[in-house]
Amino acid sequence: MNYLAHFHLASHAAAEDDAKPLIIGALLGDFVKGPLRGEWQEWEAGIALHRRIDAVTDNHSEVSALLDTLPRSHRRYGGIMLDVCFDYCLSRHWGNFHDTPLPHFCDEIYRHLEAEHAAMPTKARLQAQRLQQYNVLGSMDNWQTVTNMLARIGQRLRRDNPLDSSAGLLAERLPLIEQHFLRLYPALMDTVRQP
Repeated sequence: MNYLAHFHLASHAAAEDDAKPLIIGALLGDFVKGPLRGEWQEWEAGIALHRRIDAVTDNHSEVSALLDTLPRSHRRYGGIMLDVCFDYCLSRHWGNFHDTPLPHFCDEIYRHLEAEHAAMPTKARLQAQRLQQYNVLGSMDNWQTVTNMLARIGQRLRRDNPLDSSAGLLAERLPLIEQHFLRLYPALMDTVRQP
């Protein structure tokens, strides 16, 4: 899952008035590596949740089935491709999964990130700024956002990769991807509610 899904699942897992630590941890999950030893205090539960979501998603049969449909040349990066595409699917089906309209949800996430801005690691802080500056969460229903995001991720990777040209491949498979997503995502929501 990518940022929108991680933030949504963190808010879904949290008690009504206690979502902020899990939401911050949902962002930090991409930036904090190694064992959690208390350095990140109240955010560690969110980091651990992020890692759990990634592990469940990576090993889920719905994801495996989708990866099998990709050409061999793209399978190594298929998880990244699907993560970004799943955010697109979530934004398109948002009303099925959350009562708050997506723009209001995004504003709330940006407020939480801004409130903890100074305490975040530098890379996470920069990513939080980019998410808000370009309203990435709120624009995930635009296929151009998917295309741009995959290209940027591809540029950051050290190895040569097909991410800059993978959006077309995903677009061709979008009906199938949505079918698998709509089975996968409710299972993830159930998983994050479990202790």
